[in-house]
Amino acid sequence: MPGALVAVWLALAGVVTAAWPRVATERARRGWILFLALVFALVLQLVVATVPDDAFVTFRYARNMAEGYGAVYTIGERTQGLPNFLWLVLVTLPRALFGADVVAGAVMLGIACALGCVVVAYLLAKRVTNNAGIVAALLTAGASLLAAHGLAGTETPLFVLLVLAGCLALVTGHPLVAGVLAALAVMTRSDGVVFALLGEVWLLTAAVRRRSSWWGPAGYLLGALVFLVPWWAWEATYYGHARSGWPASSHLPYGFLLCALAAVGAAVVCGRTSAHGGRPSPRPRRRLAERRVVAVVALVLCAVSVPAAFAAQHVVHVDRQRMAQTTEIGHWLRDRLPSGSNIDTFGNAALAYRAGPRMMITGVTGPAPEDEYAPVALFGLPVLAAPLAWYSPAQDCGIADKYAQRYEVATFQRTGLGWLTLYLRADSESRLLSQLAADQRLTYVPCP
Repeated sequence: MPGALVAVWLALAGVVTAAWPRVATERARRGWILFLALVFALVLQLVVATVPDDAFVTFRYARNMAEGYGAVYTIGERTQGLPNFLWLVLVTLPRALFGADVVAGAVMLGIACALGCVVVAYLLAKRVTNNAGIVAALLTAGASLLAAHGLAGTETPLFVLLVLAGCLALVTGHPLVAGVLAALAVMTRSDGVVFALLGEVWLLTAAVRRRSSWWGPAGYLLGALVFLVPWWAWEATYYGHARSGWPASSHLPYGFLLCALAAVGAAVVCGRTSAHGGRPSPRPRRRLAERRVVAVVALVLCAVSVPAAFAAQHVVHVDRQRMAQTTEIGHWLRDRLPSGSNIDTFGNAALAYRAGPRMMITGVTGPAPEDEYAPVALFGLPVLAAPLAWYSPAQDCGIADKYAQRYEVATFQRTGLGWLTLYLRADSESRLLSQLAADQRLTYVPCP
């Protein structure tokens, strides 16, 4: 796959270099370049895509919603713990409608949103000159690496897409649409409220200076509130209390967002320099955006992502290998433990997701975030705790201090992969061992 990335970039570079002199006037040439930029962004994301563990918090909520248990992490416990409501709804739909895998659906949706960012960046910069649109598309395609490496399956690409689309709606004079997009950005990430406020300030400033009518800020506010008010009302009624503060997402989209905005900004500056021209000269000169050097610089900046993707391959391999092991361990626990078992995953959301919806998880607190024992009070002490969600190279018979009095260490060997350490509650140890040891995937090996 990394070789395919190089091949696509070479094809993109060849077409851009050859077509550049007439790209401003020939729509077909721009279409081919945009298509190759999208292919490059697609391959780039497939090469480096890794799903972070905390994305599985959303996936567990989504699966429970799709299967009729509601927007909850653990069945029976309504916890208001997600800042990405819109993303939750979108990744739930394929599972609810077609029974599709939540993780695969989220990754594919994220890739589609990242490709959409390339297109919207092109449309934004194209308002200045056609060449500027191509430059923005190339730079955004290269920056899409930041949307996939360690962030695949998260709301990051959708958030960036909504911000770019909102900017496009603002500059094209569609304040109502911009307000709707701003509301969706807030529903995707809590810090989207910054973008929403900036949009309103921009429209108010334009109205005060009489560059536009007062319908602009009014329509923008109306479009935003039509979505935000019902959402806030639903949260207050469903979880039994109003949202207090803005829960922060651990996924930081600012690398991809800032690179995409910088790509559009650089392309616009280049295009406006061309549009305004320079001092009169007796010798006609090509405008800046029409010069082939601009295309070369854009291609070189886009190509920076290629060695970055190669450098990340070791990390990508390790992350994917660990995720495969977590999946196997989660399925093993799901198959061997009875429905309703209470387990502690040490905050590992991927293991909690793979263990299935019928497992009670103590890793998410109740309505009072400061009360870390709320789930214990609700479901009782966990019968099993997994301090590590993947296999370790050596047998580990140590136990964390807070488990030492009520739990016993049990180690299992997975042939060819390593060791798994579990803490079994002392009063249920024999029963749990008989259930877990009956599966040949892992072999119980007592500690010496």
